[in-house]
Amino acid sequence: MLRICSNSPVHFPSSGSLLACSILFLAAFPAVSQQPAAPADAPAPAHELRVFDPSLIDTSVDPCDNFYQFSCKGWFKRNPLPADQTSYGRFTELYELNRLHLKQILVEASTTNGTRSVNEQKIGDEYASCMDVAGINQKGIAPLQPELDRIAALKNKAELPALLAHLQTIGVNAFFGMGAAQDYADSASVIATFYAAGLGLPERDYYTRTDAKSVEQRQQYVAHVKKILQLAGEPDARAAKDAQTVLAIETRLAEASLTVTEQRDPQNLNHPTDLAAMSAMLPHFSLATYMTADHAPATGKMNDTEPKFYAAFNTVVADTSLDQIKVYLRWHLLHAFAGTSLPESFDQENWNFYAHTLNGAEKQQERWKRCTSRVDLEMGEALGKVYVDHYFPPAEKQRTLDMTLAIEQAMDKDIDSLDWMSAETKVRAKEKLHGVMNKIGYPDKWRDYSKLEIVRGDAIGNQIRAHEFEHARDLAKIGKPVDKGEWEMTPPTVNAYYDPQQNNVNFPAGYLQPPFFSGKEDDAANYGDMGSTIGHELTHGFDDEGRQFDATGNLKNWWTKDDESKFTDRADCMVKQYDAIESVPGVHLNGKLTEGENLADLGGLWLAWIAWQEKAEAAHLDMAAKTDGYTPEQRFWIAYAQQWCTQTRQEDLRSRALTDPHAPDEYRTNAILQDLPEFAKSFSCKASQKMVSPKPCRVW
Repeated sequence: MLRICSNSPVHFPSSGSLLACSILFLAAFPAVSQQPAAPADAPAPAHELRVFDPSLIDTSVDPCDNFYQFSCKGWFKRNPLPADQTSYGRFTELYELNRLHLKQILVEASTTNGTRSVNEQKIGDEYASCMDVAGINQKGIAPLQPELDRIAALKNKAELPALLAHLQTIGVNAFFGMGAAQDYADSASVIATFYAAGLGLPERDYYTRTDAKSVEQRQQYVAHVKKILQLAGEPDARAAKDAQTVLAIETRLAEASLTVTEQRDPQNLNHPTDLAAMSAMLPHFSLATYMTADHAPATGKMNDTEPKFYAAFNTVVADTSLDQIKVYLRWHLLHAFAGTSLPESFDQENWNFYAHTLNGAEKQQERWKRCTSRVDLEMGEALGKVYVDHYFPPAEKQRTLDMTLAIEQAMDKDIDSLDWMSAETKVRAKEKLHGVMNKIGYPDKWRDYSKLEIVRGDAIGNQIRAHEFEHARDLAKIGKPVDKGEWEMTPPTVNAYYDPQQNNVNFPAGYLQPPFFSGKEDDAANYGDMGSTIGHELTHGFDDEGRQFDATGNLKNWWTKDDESKFTDRADCMVKQYDAIESVPGVHLNGKLTEGENLADLGGLWLAWIAWQEKAEAAHLDMAAKTDGYTPEQRFWIAYAQQWCTQTRQEDLRSRALTDPHAPDEYRTNAILQDLPEFAKSFSCKASQKMVSPKPCRVW
């Protein structure tokens, strides 16, 4: 399933994900609404979170010179970057506050008594197991030894398919991935889908770039692999050799993989096949044996998302020694469990490379924070059900729906106003718009975890069983009708997403609260902030990726050739605009990689502006009246900017420039507003000032 995200999702991934949601922060964002009031013993925030907060503004900065600094400099002064964060912004500010509330739920659920519900038992015992550092240290890697022995017992390559199927079932990201996904040509059908995987570095170009920093990072990666293997008992010399083997195998896989930019085009991922045809491409790997061992349907249509990758995988299996394959599998097994399930030495080394070396974190997050995120990752709807029952009243859901409908109506009018789009294409665009399904807060039907066994004190076993449960749930979808009520984010998540194959927008309950949305604040603030996010997700249905899917979610071109050309010309304006931005010295943003998010940011803010203007006009709002020193229009723009107030380490900015389809938050503010003359008018900016683009880009 292809999902297009707003900000910063990290969820328990289905093995069938083709393009996983991009990650803006290193942690997931579970959150708890602040309405109704939290229990008396819950921690109080240091200050009230507001959608529009005048205390964050620095009036010494000219808003027409740098609106991001004008809107956020006060927040920067108040919020120095914590040592345990690689990036800290309004999203993490809310996340950290709300994670305290989730902790309270989990601590209470971990208390063994006879009053716990089934879900409370599972989330409570998993949290307690994760927090039992002494018990985990005492057991060492012994609980993982049966899996290490399974790899060591591999006698020949003919046994590899069954072993690989088993390892992937328990969450080991080795060689490739297979899972359920909607058919690109028939969105009502779910088929088996194969995709590239098997890398330990963030993405393929970490293996191929030749600049000094990339070379250094590969050396640091080899040292990390060596250290993990040593912790597992390998002698120094052997671990050093094995680490080089891992890098060599992964480099071959990476070189055959699509780039992060190429993956953004669904046309590059649509390669229909079946078991016989794909098996013919893999003479050195029995796909039939693999499918049987994986308990996956071996008949019907399939999708090979990256044929070049699978050809390379076949060659790797053929000419790589059995011992080297075992080394690679052993590394990926240890890598999959090296966080909160293995002893502190593994956990610390895993953090040291991925958080500290690659992204600049100075301190590891407290254990309870990581265990809270783990429970949300593994059983997000079990935790989410408890959270919704306590903290998310129905009125919040209705208020969000009302705003969503208003912004959809604004897009309907916006389509009518486009002078570059033909009447024929406008009809198709409106069909798609009117077919959008709005999902708000939480699922109508909760996920059933009754088959998932959680054993108190068994951190590794729980992680294994959680992956087995999710993998089996995913494969069970193949050959069945699409469940359009299913969510890809958990209810406590502070984020949102658009699904082009289901043509729906999704706004989890955790996001629908201050500092992004509040019933205490005016429409100008709410539409500038949450309204722009709603418009953002809606615009994703019409960005460079989403526009390739029709109203029913099929990969089908519904554009006239001339309209398609006009769209591309306008979108290319933004590609060039962001290509020119140097995120850190020597590293520019990738305008093509960030194209969809940039289009959604600009289009979403514009739709929110239209919807709010109509609402303000109907209410006869006095546009000259000031609140907290600012007019309604100025409050709208400031609220938009303040959602992006973020401090980010240079290492993290570099990593994101190379891998993240979202631009850094400064440019999600300034670069977007520079393209909107309405913003400049609200602040009386002159044409010569920095916040006014001489050649503004505009699509929607």
